[in-house]
Order: sequence, then C-alpha cells, then structure tokens
Amino acid sequence: MLYILTGLPYSGKTTLTKELVNRFGFIKVSMDDVIDEKGLEVEDMSQEDWNTVYSEGYEKLKTLLEEGETVVLDLGNLKRSERQTARNIAESLGKKFKVIYLNVPLEEIKRRWEVNEKTQERGQLEEVTLKRALDMFQKPTEDEEYITYNQQMDLDKWIEENIKSS
Repeated sequence: MLYILTGLPYSGKTTLTKELVNRFGFIKVSMDDVIDEKGLEVEDMSQEDWNTVYSEGYEKLKTLLEEGETVVLDLGNLKRSERQTARNIAESLGKKFKVIYLNVPLEEIKRRWEVNEKTQERGQLEEVTLKRALDMFQKPTEDEEYITYNQQMDLDKWIEENIKSS
C-alpha cells in the first residue's frame, strides 16, 4: 500500500508520516531525508538537484513497494504531476494507493512558519521558498479520490476510518 501525502509546507505532512510510521511500522520516503543524505540546502538547490531528489525518492518508493512494504510518501507532492508519478509507480506494481491531503488554511500555514522561524523546531524555509511552494501547490481534485486530514480532526478516529481499513 502507498500513502501519498500532499499539502503545503507546514501543513503537518511530516508529523502525520511519523505517526503512521510509529503506529504501523510503515516505511517513509521523504524528500527532506533525500535532501539531507545529499547534503543539500533547499534554498540553494538547482532544478537539477530537485530532479535528482525526486528521482531518488521515486526509486526508493519503487524498491520498497516491490519488496511488499507499505510506504508513506512525503516528497512534497505539491503538483498533481508529482502525485500522478507516485500513483503510476504503485499501479505498475499492482499496489493500492491513497492520496492524503493535509488541508490547512493559508493563514495557519503562515502562522506556523512564523512560529517556526522563532523556535526552529524543524527546517525553516526562507520566505521566498515558502512563497514559491505556495504558488506551485495544486490542490488535489476529485478525480484523485483523495482523503483529507487536518490536526483539528480526531486522529484515532481518522486512522480507524482511513488507514486501518486499507
């Protein structure tokens, strides 16, 4: 099974990924991990760097699905095409997938960014990089058959309804 997480930066994708990994032992494939492994800095990445990060992430995804693992994909998935690439990989291997949209209002995203600027609890995006991500994001459409999660929902109930039944 493949869970494709999508949402704006600071929407909680990494937090939900950690929860699913801790509860169920799923394997994560994370853009942040690939960037860290390569010793890159988001602010300084070229298009070639981004292409490499995504290619390596998709290769890891394919290998893990081939091995029969359940994977949580937190590669950003800002664009529909990125989500579609992940779906295509799963489909080519005969695996099921779900797109999970972390739907958080823009005002809350900006608030979290401002708080993180002070606390540095996670990697901090420069304002220009955040704006670029906000401009690039394509909300999932109905034909993607996505499910929605946000931190105002009861996590245990949401997991019972959307993950355990997978």
